Amino acid sequence: MQPRRLAITALAILAIGSAAWSRPGASHPHADPSVALNTRTAVPAPVMSVLHRACFDCHSDNTRWPWYAQLPIASHLIARDVKDGRGQVNWSHWEEYNRFDRAGMLDKMCELASTGQMPPWQYRILHWEAQVSDTDLSALCTWTRDEATRLTGGGS
Repeated sequence: MQPRRLAITALAILAIGSAAWSRPGASHPHADPSVALNTRTAVPAPVMSVLHRACFDCHSDNTRWPWYAQLPIASHLIARDVKDGRGQVNWSHWEEYNRFDRAGMLDKMCELASTGQMPPWQYRILHWEAQVSDTDLSALCTWTRDEATRLTGGGS
């Protein structure tokens, strides 16, 4: 019985140790600034403020990597979340999406923010500034609705 416990303990220590040595590096892609969100798309200042506070860390190439992103295990979780977020929508590549995809992303953004799914609770716990107030939500959803309409030909 002792050798089995010893083997399990050794494997656990090995797993934790290897996680510490194999931390993913913070991803800092270099996007073309001419395809970023506000280069060709009019975004009201209050909406851009919300996006910077609550969205850009995971949904752009402008991620602010916190100190705890260097910790074993946490670094993997954070890097995975950022990769997944950029995979859903990356504001640094906004103009690379076709207009119908952009309209769909905008609709989804209002829906997820309205239901409290975005930003995720675990992000809001560590980033109080990412809280989205009712005023923020109203401005965000008004802009997303208007911009989606414009993109799909329903506006000018």
